[in-house]
Amino acid sequence: MGVRHRGRLLAVTVAVLAVASAQARPLNLFNAMRDTPITRFSSADVDLMTQTVQRALDSGPDGVAVTWENPRGTSGGSVTPGKDPQDRANCRTARIENRHRSLQNAGSYLFCRSKGQPKGAWQVIELLPR
Repeated sequence: MGVRHRGRLLAVTVAVLAVASAQARPLNLFNAMRDTPITRFSSADVDLMTQTVQRALDSGPDGVAVTWENPRGTSGGSVTPGKDPQDRANCRTARIENRHRSLQNAGSYLFCRSKGQPKGAWQVIELLPR
């Protein structure tokens, strides 16, 4: 895996973990992440997942899953966008489900576009209850 892709994987993982860190002790958080699909993803998996998240949040209908699959590997998943509970125009929720071989994980997140960010620059704001 190249340095650029490792950096992207780290950025995606840190963004998702940062919102959860306030809800878990550090050791529990590490143990919970150790055997999750994203820690085993290739750079192609990360690219496919990231593109799917962007596409689903940009134009996916609420409640309709957008799937991704790496044809060269054993990873895949889905992103199901939804409406922001506070009805903000620049925010959406997403249920993200990922798998790598026998590992599976899912979570729901709130994403928003920051002011001044280009269209499509979604940021994870918080981890939502299941």
